[in-house]
Amino acid sequence: MSPHRPTLIALALALAFSGNGFAKEAPAAPLKQAVSATAAAPTFVRELGGIEEYRLANGLQLLLFPDEAQSTTTVNITYRVGSRQEAQGEYGMAHLLEHLLFKGTPRHKDVATEFAERGMRFNGSTTSDRTNYFASFNADAKTLDFALELEADRMLNSFIAKSDLDKEMTVVRNEFERGENEPFQVLSKRVQAVAFDWNAYGHATIGPKSDIENVPIEKLQAFYHLYYRPDNATLMVAGRFDKAATLKRIQALFGPLKNPMQAVPQPYTVEPAQDGERTVTVRRVGGQPALLAAYHIPAMAQQDTAPLLVLGLLLSLEPSGQLYKELVEPKLAIRASLGGLGGIEPGLLRAFAILPPDADQPAVEKKFLDLIEGRDSKPFTEAELARVRELALLSYRDQMKNPQALIQQISSLGAGDWRLLFQLMEDLPKVTLADVDRVRAAYLRPANRTLGRYLPAASVERVEIPAALPLEQRLAGLKGPPKVEEGERFDPTPEHLAERTQVQKLASGIELSTLKKQTRGNTVQLDIALRWGERDETFKRRGTNFVGDLMMEGSAHYDKQQLADALQKLKASMSVSSADQGLTVNIDAEKDTLLDVLKIAADVLRQPLLPADAFARQQKSGLAGLEGSRQELETLRREAVRGYYNTTRGVGRDSPDYIRSVDEQVADLKATTLDDVKRFYADYVSFNDARVSAVGALPDGLAGAIEQAFGDWKKPAAARFVRYEPQAVTIPARRFDAIARDKANAQLRLQLEFPLNELDPDYQPLLLANHVFGGGGMESRLSTRVRREEGLSYGVGSSLSVRRFGNQALLVIGGSFAPANRDKIIAVIQEQLQRMATQGITAEELARAKHDIAEGSRQRRARDDALANALLTLSDQKESWADVARRDAALQAVTLEQVNAAWKRHIKADGFVLSTVGDFR
Repeated sequence: MSPHRPTLIALALALAFSGNGFAKEAPAAPLKQAVSATAAAPTFVRELGGIEEYRLANGLQLLLFPDEAQSTTTVNITYRVGSRQEAQGEYGMAHLLEHLLFKGTPRHKDVATEFAERGMRFNGSTTSDRTNYFASFNADAKTLDFALELEADRMLNSFIAKSDLDKEMTVVRNEFERGENEPFQVLSKRVQAVAFDWNAYGHATIGPKSDIENVPIEKLQAFYHLYYRPDNATLMVAGRFDKAATLKRIQALFGPLKNPMQAVPQPYTVEPAQDGERTVTVRRVGGQPALLAAYHIPAMAQQDTAPLLVLGLLLSLEPSGQLYKELVEPKLAIRASLGGLGGIEPGLLRAFAILPPDADQPAVEKKFLDLIEGRDSKPFTEAELARVRELALLSYRDQMKNPQALIQQISSLGAGDWRLLFQLMEDLPKVTLADVDRVRAAYLRPANRTLGRYLPAASVERVEIPAALPLEQRLAGLKGPPKVEEGERFDPTPEHLAERTQVQKLASGIELSTLKKQTRGNTVQLDIALRWGERDETFKRRGTNFVGDLMMEGSAHYDKQQLADALQKLKASMSVSSADQGLTVNIDAEKDTLLDVLKIAADVLRQPLLPADAFARQQKSGLAGLEGSRQELETLRREAVRGYYNTTRGVGRDSPDYIRSVDEQVADLKATTLDDVKRFYADYVSFNDARVSAVGALPDGLAGAIEQAFGDWKKPAAARFVRYEPQAVTIPARRFDAIARDKANAQLRLQLEFPLNELDPDYQPLLLANHVFGGGGMESRLSTRVRREEGLSYGVGSSLSVRRFGNQALLVIGGSFAPANRDKIIAVIQEQLQRMATQGITAEELARAKHDIAEGSRQRRARDDALANALLTLSDQKESWADVARRDAALQAVTLEQVNAAWKRHIKADGFVLSTVGDFR
């Protein structure tokens, strides 16, 4: 949901970056007998936090989290195998295998198309400890049956064919090349590799280019047959479904599956204690200076995990964290943070700092390490610890409000037992300052550190990592998390949405749209949209985008920390964003706290501090980002084409349609002052033209609270809002090839501008045509031809941008590729454009596109944040859900002739502006 407060675990995983795992595995264990098919019902094991665990006789673990308040269902199967099971010459094999499992089985020859036909959103992912496959869909018994049957089928019957590997290898290689373009990703991989001597956690999950290109299909097949099996998998189902029927169906589909005779091999390599500081330096073109320090820490199951996570939060949280206060606030660093968790085995805690280009790197590095390792930091206080404890308790609720997200979180941990998530959440509030100081002294030591330099040591110091208790002993006292309020069963059809939606004009002129429904955890999503002025005038004002960001830096009654604390106590989050002609506020709260949050929002919006130090920090961050982007692919491509677009459109620097160079953006940002921001706020920002939407468990008195907070906030002298309605300009076709240095990956963009808006009869036919051509994901023609058949790109597709107001539309085709394949990928794309022009699409493709778009719409309407935004859009367009229903019906009524005619009318294969960028030497 937007804007969502990250859970503690999600925050830790985000800070952890990538990969944990082993380098070698044990020799084959003694053979065991294959498990026979059985008719026995799944065995109930335990229940925690509403999640029920079962086991089949063949060892398959089941986790069910039913929730009638959800209108969607998620199926996730996790295999306890990742890059930690790979040996030399096989690195990246688990990830390659993940790709190949989408290539089909004898029963399901086109997995992507079968997903698309049912409107399912699907993907897979691989880490060092696990591989998972998941699909989400609007709750439907037949679709659920398909998802379960597919996973049972491809567990044992996937093709894993040489012909598929030959095509997909180049796609994965392109994914690898994309990562090589990102300096910080490269630095992270190098530090990871240096930190470990023997453990496979030192190898990035993507693998090296050589192994991606050369791994034999026989090794992939053997890997698949050994690790993809019932007793090495966890099947998870969350959301709305019939539990009894689902259990019965799982038993029928998975119960007869047999395990291989050989037991799952268990790695036994143990990483020895590090015996001194380690360093590594990476030099690449582009990007920003960065520091990355890694420290060995215990496996997640070990008791020190909770104190280490709390330490990371105490150092990193904004604005109270010491890394933030000592490095970011004084503008020594752009960003700085610390976090990470161990995996099944001991892993890494990582700290990073992104520096401005003019930083005194040796001085910042010393301060960075001194803060982390406790040599130059203030003692933590009980108040700071209490804040993190409260955040931990709040995280309980956030984890339990969304069953489908929780299932994904459990899958992402890959740390040996799903209950560890709940154990960690129970441990966090019990952590003391003494625990934090103890783990800091134990693990965050120079001898246990890997950084970008080498220093000899006078003596060897080793940090021994304690072993974790056996899981059953560690989890014996686990009670499980408290349950949150349940939501109601609600199907988000336009008809049902119309029944619940109320629109009213308040006495002050504020337009309020509400949609009341009982949500899990009594959550409420409230959005505010303000607008003002005429585009050509507001464009000339500097610093308009600073207004929203600076509001969250404090107000008359709250400094930044007090504001963060107040929202946390109210179990809420808030964000503000601004632009030339408007400002948007997003609030995520609960029924019993929303009215208090509105009072805080009124203080933030009406009496912002707009502090000078925060402005200077944000300005410096923006300048650093611009300078660091100069050698990035998209910047170089944009620089190559911008002059042509500006000249063709006949616009200069004084026009809002003018595309600025990096130098011009830097100059404009440097010229912006805090007085510019304050004057703009004073001249425009108010509730003169305001719309509010709220979705969820709405409290009584909401309209009155909004009126009291904002009803009298008017600026009569402010210019009234005038909608900008762009008109298409014919841009003649032309080609541009930009050169990038030291980039393994290249990009292309084809862009066509033409007159069209959403009210044009051709809009919906063209929407369907583009979905078939390149906008419909992996089953689109572009993805099928370029990625799945030719293996030329990890990501390729098209997007159609059409406005409701004005008369300007864009069709954009984009993708990444290896520089040597530039001519080939362009030829394939042109071939598909010609095919659309001469042959059009088929009736089968049209039916699939209609179904997929309709299913996507239903899934979006199942999200409260999307509904809140939709209410604002309907208000702006002076429409209702009845209009949405009519559009939905009209889309389904579009004929094949209308689709093909609309494409021919508007899309000319030879009319695109083509631009590429890469190291084409």
